[in-house]
Parts: sequence; C-alpha cells; structure tokens
Amino acid sequence: MLKQNSENINPEDGLPEDLFTEISGLVPIPNVDLFILDDKGRLLLTRRDDRFFGKGWHLPGGCIRFKETMQERIQRTAQSELGTTVQFEKDPVAVRDVIIREQRPGLEDQNQRAHHLAVMYRCCPDDTEYIESLVSAGEAGWFEKIPEDILPVHAVFNDIFKKYGLM
Repeated sequence: MLKQNSENINPEDGLPEDLFTEISGLVPIPNVDLFILDDKGRLLLTRRDDRFFGKGWHLPGGCIRFKETMQERIQRTAQSELGTTVQFEKDPVAVRDVIIREQRPGLEDQNQRAHHLAVMYRCCPDDTEYIESLVSAGEAGWFEKIPEDILPVHAVFNDIFKKYGLM
C-alpha cells in the first residue's frame, strides 16, 4: 500500500508528517543538534513545545532528510530555527544513541520519534543581531547553566554540558 501512495512523494523534499511519524516508529532517525556558545561561554537554547518531546528549552536541531548531508541539515536547521546560517566545526562534538524508554503522556504509539542518532556540532551564528532579537522575544535564551526545564531528551549530552561548565 505504501508503494501505491508513495508515487507522488519525493523524499528529498521531506516526507508528509504522518508518513514521517509512522517511519520514525520503525527505524532510528538521524539528527543534528547545534551547540552554540557565545564568547562568555553561555549556551543558546530555543523554546520547544511538541507532542513527542514536551515543552521546554532545547538545543536547536533537526532530522536529516533523504540525500541530505549533515552539513546541509545544520544550515537548514539554523535557518528555520534561528533565522540565520552558522559556521560550524567540521567534526562533531558528540554522537549519541538516544532511545526514549519512558512513557510519554498523550502518545498513542510510544515508538514514534523514540530512537535517534543525535550528532552534536559546535556552531557560531552568522547574524548575532538576529539571534539577539529572538532572545529579546523570549524564543531563545543564553544560559550560563543548563536550565531545569531543558527537554529531558538532552540528558544524553550531560557530559558535554559538564565539560563546558554548563552543569
């Protein structure tokens, strides 16, 4: 049945949300996370509120699409979540297998979006003025320490947060 319905889908353009959600319950999803520190050692986090991960602060990040490189996803994520492009280090800061085993209220299928391969890159935004406008609007924030309401999924990076004095 999927074959019949997939004739008009170009996976390079992204999958329809319902199809992506179904697939995410069957296979791990690779994603990039942007680790952005300013010259004061503060971490940039953005607000998130969705049915899979809940509400709180999070590292800007995005799922890698078919035939998309990690570097392309970094830039697309930066543009969509931060409104600017970024410079980034060639090698990732961390690579983590993220498996969510605890129950998430309100989800009928607990397997959806429950397994990721998270690749964290250290980045620097190209347009710091625009970042500051997001901070002023409350959509982003600079943190000297990891806030209590950071999304629990980011606990896989606690060793990195400690290394950079954020915990």
